[in-house]
Amino acid sequence: MNKLDCIITFIAVVEEKGFAAAAKKNHVSPAAISRQITALERGLGAHLLNRTTRSLSLTEVGHEYYQQCKKILSALQEADEAVLGSQKEATGLLHIMSNRYFSEKFILPRLKPFMQLNPKLRIKLDVAERFPNLNMEGIDLIFGISMEGPPELIRRQVATTRYVLCASLDYLQKYGTPKTPSDLTKHYYITHNMRVPDNVIKLDDNLDVYLEPILWLNDSRSMRDCAMQGIGIVRLHDYIVNDALASKKLVEILPKYNRTQVPVFLYYQQSRYLQPKIRKFIDYFSSTF
Repeated sequence: MNKLDCIITFIAVVEEKGFAAAAKKNHVSPAAISRQITALERGLGAHLLNRTTRSLSLTEVGHEYYQQCKKILSALQEADEAVLGSQKEATGLLHIMSNRYFSEKFILPRLKPFMQLNPKLRIKLDVAERFPNLNMEGIDLIFGISMEGPPELIRRQVATTRYVLCASLDYLQKYGTPKTPSDLTKHYYITHNMRVPDNVIKLDDNLDVYLEPILWLNDSRSMRDCAMQGIGIVRLHDYIVNDALASKKLVEILPKYNRTQVPVFLYYQQSRYLQPKIRKFIDYFSSTF
């Protein structure tokens, strides 16, 4: 039984989350899928999958094997593309993740001309504020994120921002305007549930203020909107709150403690042969900044 076929089947089982779904995708019987997985595990001398009648999960060694196999298959695909000369044209599916602001401000307005320049390319855009596992989720690149990614990823700076600490005028009139960093501990704090830790406001000069949040959200614009309603204080990137600050719906607090510029990146996986769909996206959208 061809080991490469067994590996491809193993990956399909993991990504389709079951033997039956993998069998349907590969147009074979579940029994054939089971035989290939059994042969692969026997050859390796290790269990890759925990299997019950109701659930399927990777073992610890199975998770590591899956990650390494994905890298190997990706390298094989890239080598084929290099030999076939397909590096000249963007084809296939490009899977992008971006936060809402960069999606609406930079990607969507330029998407039509980009797709016209690359007519054989299909695009899947996920709008979310989190750092995904690119391998596990099949994501080609992440656009417009300031969080630090894993060291094995390639990153390119596309913009800069700074954090702004702010609240509504009504809130400040009711609870008072903080004059010093320590005053923040007396206030209600709205945080993002992806922040680690989520209970600290980091200021310039290595000042950290710890306080108990009253509200966790997974979307920066929702945090801004809650602050405008007077629920509490938020700390957000300037591009999220600039309009609200200009219209006086929010008021900046302690500005002299939030002057540091923060880089914003796009991330993608390191590869000897960068796929044309990724390279063309990076070149096109990076040129707009």
